[in-house]
Amino acid sequence: MAISSALRRAPWAAAARGLLASRSAWRAHHPQPRPHRAERSALLSSLSAPQPGAAADAQLLRVINYEISCAQQDCKKRDWAKELGEGFPFEIQDKEGTNKITLTRRDQKERIEVEAFLPSPADSAEQNGEQEDQVEDDNRQGHDSAAANQYYIPLVVKIHKGSASSLEISCRSYPDELAIESLAFGSRDGSVDSSDVEARISNLPKEFQQAFNSYLKSRAISSDVMDFLHAYMINKECHEYLSWLRKVKGLIKR
Repeated sequence: MAISSALRRAPWAAAARGLLASRSAWRAHHPQPRPHRAERSALLSSLSAPQPGAAADAQLLRVINYEISCAQQDCKKRDWAKELGEGFPFEIQDKEGTNKITLTRRDQKERIEVEAFLPSPADSAEQNGEQEDQVEDDNRQGHDSAAANQYYIPLVVKIHKGSASSLEISCRSYPDELAIESLAFGSRDGSVDSSDVEARISNLPKEFQQAFNSYLKSRAISSDVMDFLHAYMINKECHEYLSWLRKVKGLIKR
């Protein structure tokens, strides 16, 4: 889908925060247990014993149908253009059946492209390694921060300068933080120069890292846009999982 540029001319930040506040915590590619649904336990417990072919197929279809009914309750049809109103700074391109969306906009002499992928589980060990200097702060914050960072949205921000090359910035968007991972140069012809080596942002001075955060914010990669992306990608994840379940059901029924 695409939201026309005509819909991008008025304030929308409050709507983005509202979308984030109302988002589901549901995960499609890594479904979470629903302990309040006793029928799920009863259904799955019957799978422990081997089943004859036809009975096994029927049992599998019952499980799939149950998952479909749960996903239908969780997934929401969203009219994003209406919910955001006017003023959203990007055009949204979303193709059903894919694991990403693309946001695009033009800013002066630049073309900015943001590729956002479906949520990924956060690596707690990696996060602990990156945040050793913040142990005292983390202890004061308690479990709230850990719960918030159980997933992230992978992002690739491409800043196109003219027609020859682009700057590619790989990021992780956590619910409460945008972390820049690496910088690289891209070229339309696919050629790679020996000087165009990808650099991990963690190996660069703190001042450099902070300056790049400001660089992204000045190009509308703001906290409000990140709030919207989290709401959008979680909702997309749900619909993609529902579509996948229906395809599996169709193959089993053949």
